[in-house]
Amino acid sequence: MKTRSVTDSLVQCIPALLLMSPLSGFLGAAPALPAATESLPEGWQEVSFSGQTRYRQTGECWQATSSNAASGLVFESQVDLTQTPLLAWAWRAEIQPDWPSGSERQKEGDDFLARVYVIHKGWLPWQSRAINYVWSREALVGEHWANPFAGQAHMVVVQGPTGLGEWQHFRRDIRADFLRYHGLEVERVDAIAIMTDTDNTASDAQACYQLPVFMEAP
Repeated sequence: MKTRSVTDSLVQCIPALLLMSPLSGFLGAAPALPAATESLPEGWQEVSFSGQTRYRQTGECWQATSSNAASGLVFESQVDLTQTPLLAWAWRAEIQPDWPSGSERQKEGDDFLARVYVIHKGWLPWQSRAINYVWSREALVGEHWANPFAGQAHMVVVQGPTGLGEWQHFRRDIRADFLRYHGLEVERVDAIAIMTDTDNTASDAQACYQLPVFMEAP
């Protein structure tokens, strides 16, 4: 995401999204823009910040194409993690972008080929917490760090630089992850999101997502 004075923009907007019904408001100065996508998955909303990543359905997935842009798709729905604690999704990309040398752990390098957000709403907007599962260009699976824009979001690497040209499937225990990365015992989450963004690095990237869904533990 592009460098901003307060927080990662998608995380910044989530509390306001969750506090308003319907999904019509955003925290701070980042308004929703007209969707660059002709049609969206049912129940999802596009959140646009710097330019617009284009999302379109192609075959079995939703393809994200980003050129020096940052926008994501957000789905607001309160999920009971005591019933469905697992989140499953898949993504695929054919080409690794020509990323510049800046570290993705710093503001100037905070762009990712693919990411999935999970958001837990606090009583106040700044009490909200998010986990951001990412496809890293430099880190190994299992590495994690605080988001450089927002301490309430934590970055977790689920895929490293390899794996191009094949579907990568993931399943995470969200309750366990919130306890591990935020020290919180949560019984619900309030929104999920996907995003491919390249605005901070002025790069081009394309990835395809099979949208995340919650499921029961086996």
